[in-house]
Amino acid sequence: MTETCYSKGQKVILVTSQIKNGKWSCKFSIPGFNHLDRGLQDQDSSKGYKTEWEARTNAFQRAKLLLTGTADMPQEPLLEKA
Repeated sequence: MTETCYSKGQKVILVTSQIKNGKWSCKFSIPGFNHLDRGLQDQDSSKGYKTEWEARTNAFQRAKLLLTGTADMPQEPLLEKA
């Protein structure tokens, strides 16, 4: 599922998908920014979010960190997973 959100006037495109273990993953892209959001690609396949909402929220938080100029993107999820 693709969703468009905005942060600080900048468009953020969220792409949510369900992974093999039934959990959810979400990647983001920001038009005009040259970066790659890997989502869960480099993490253990047992990881993921219990709900689609949690996955989207986490991706949007990562995008907002990028837009505010935070140099080091966190590799760990910003939300606790149940």
